[in-house]
Amino acid sequence: MVFLRLADLTRHGTDILFPHCCAACGKKLFGISERKICENCSGDITFLQHPVCRICGMELVGDKVRENLCGECLGNPPPFLLARSVVRYSTPVQKLLYGLKYGKDTSVLPGIAEIISHFDMALFDQCDYVLPVPLHPRRLRQRGLNQSVLLAKIFFQERAQTILNANSLLRTRNTVPQTTLDGGMRRKNLKGAFAMVNKVGIGEKIVCLVDDVYTTGTTVTECSRVLLYHGAREVRVLTLTRVKMAQCSS
Repeated sequence: MVFLRLADLTRHGTDILFPHCCAACGKKLFGISERKICENCSGDITFLQHPVCRICGMELVGDKVRENLCGECLGNPPPFLLARSVVRYSTPVQKLLYGLKYGKDTSVLPGIAEIISHFDMALFDQCDYVLPVPLHPRRLRQRGLNQSVLLAKIFFQERAQTILNANSLLRTRNTVPQTTLDGGMRRKNLKGAFAMVNKVGIGEKIVCLVDDVYTTGTTVTECSRVLLYHGAREVRVLTLTRVKMAQCSS
């Protein structure tokens, strides 16, 4: 007990002298070393609330919902079975992803893992394989990492053996960043932009696609079509965050 108390005192002393910082905003976190995100940023992070569209996972509002489907999925269902996101797109989440994608700042990963730890993975327990959405080789060289690979390792940390090499699915063109395009141009931009390089036994298997942000679903739709064409039984999609269409300027 004495040793435990001394260890606690040492840890708290270290926290005071060398406080770590919020993964999102950089604010110093005194004496709460188990937390990775400060209270202010945590308060701005909102987990998606039910009911959600049973296909694309968009939050549903109002009493005119038919068959638990949003209007888009009701009229034009995507090729994947379902998609789910952990949280709404917000400033803290944007900062975490921006630092990771464009600054190669892997110190934000514990903060992202803290968010993901609250997510129920039950819908993805049946997935045979996990495939991170690939980057074009040129963009991967520029960034130095693929954020979807790192997210997949957090989501499926206890099933790492099921994560396929992102290069199994090839991004054949270095497309214009999707954030600069509207919905119609997004679809045109990514049409035919993916090809299967290594089928790695996906025939009749359930594949989970992992990406960072779900906006219009164009990227995962194109990836899903390729996977299904090459024999996957079904595709499920998992992203860290989702942009509400009303929020989306792209």
